[in-house]
Amino acid sequence: MRVATAFVAFVPFAGAFSSLAGYGRTRAAFVRPAGSFASSVATRPARSTAVSMSTAPSEPDAVPPAADFNNYWDKIPPVYESSTRAPRYSNQDWLINLLSISKSKMLGRISSHLLVNTVWATVVVMMYNGIPKFAKGCAGFSPTPHSLAAGALSLLLIFRTNSAYDRFWEGRKLWGKLVNMTRELARLGHTFLRGLDREHYLALVASFPAILMQHLQGKENTVRPSGGLFSEKQREALHGMLGDGDFRMLWESRNRPFTVTKMLGAIVSDAYSDPAKIEKRFGKLDFDGDSTAKLKAHLVQSQIIAERGHVEQMISDYANVYGACERIIKSAVPGSYSRHTSRMLSVWTLTLPFALVHAIGWRTIPSVATICWMFFTIEEVGHSIEDPFNLHILDPAWTGKEDELRIEASLNVLRGDVMERIPATDPNLYNDLQAVNGITGYDYDPIQFHDEWVASAKAKLQ
Repeated sequence: MRVATAFVAFVPFAGAFSSLAGYGRTRAAFVRPAGSFASSVATRPARSTAVSMSTAPSEPDAVPPAADFNNYWDKIPPVYESSTRAPRYSNQDWLINLLSISKSKMLGRISSHLLVNTVWATVVVMMYNGIPKFAKGCAGFSPTPHSLAAGALSLLLIFRTNSAYDRFWEGRKLWGKLVNMTRELARLGHTFLRGLDREHYLALVASFPAILMQHLQGKENTVRPSGGLFSEKQREALHGMLGDGDFRMLWESRNRPFTVTKMLGAIVSDAYSDPAKIEKRFGKLDFDGDSTAKLKAHLVQSQIIAERGHVEQMISDYANVYGACERIIKSAVPGSYSRHTSRMLSVWTLTLPFALVHAIGWRTIPSVATICWMFFTIEEVGHSIEDPFNLHILDPAWTGKEDELRIEASLNVLRGDVMERIPATDPNLYNDLQAVNGITGYDYDPIQFHDEWVASAKAKLQ
């Protein structure tokens, strides 16, 4: 009985929902004169809220309209095959890595320190062979102190490297979060905003990752072939997105990523507080009309509150992400720790020849060089990955090989994700997009794909 009563009570609301189903869409072109887009939308079949059970087909694959995936779609190559996998080290690469030591960037960065220790080991061996008193003194050196100190030195290096890797991995997680938020903000813009408000909003969202990346990076011109502040990947991601007025504000601001979030907030505030824009999207709202009009007004009011709250929260989370990224680049591993590790390592390696020369003679030179290379490289790896947003400094020619976090490589990918108009299906929209870098004057309706599906389903049900 309760179920039946609830069903009877719901019937009027179901009819109201059916009458409201089409209110949330703008039907006219925003910039183009009234024409194909407006007429094609106007002639779309009305949407229905339910399908009568008595007319439902008995075949289980009749609704939704089933595509021939096995024989057709599975044979057609999509735009991309799968997500790009980051290159990984394989055990089969050991020989290549061994033979490429001379080309190692880490070796280049420690070369001066390594050269000093190798020359010093050579001097110690020569003095040992040429000065008897010196040789007699070296005979009294025991390797035990170095063996004991090596344990403490190893702990220092391990802690230093682990601390750096924690920062590296935090940077990766933050950028991954920023990628997810960028796509979510783009989805909200495509769904909730209309007209040129949507276009400007999407352009700012698409530009934000490149603007943030440049904000986090150093000013070394070795990685800026253009000589400007932005790398080539960043320039490509920003090309054609923003206007002169946007860049004027960004260039005059104290913090460019923060300014972008303020611009996004201003667009969202205007879209949800301008009565004309609200009426254009939802139609006229009447809180004093009949039951259907009141229901529509209250539903729209609730939807607007929920939409704006979600978008504002995402913009706030954007600010939290770039604030965390700034924390990484502006706070280093404590200098006292790094200095003590460096001093201890230098003393240990400079005194190592005295402990080895009496036992192994001239072999001290290659032994010291090899041991120093091992320890210095471990130390340098920690220094290199401590700032994950500036690994490009290790690659002066900017070949992209040091883009370990795939950040620079992701900028254009994110731009494409944000500006892609699928699932919109209007061909006039895509003809317009071909002429203008992803910006359009069409106030398109992103729900068209669903209307086409419903029309196809209805055709099968008739």
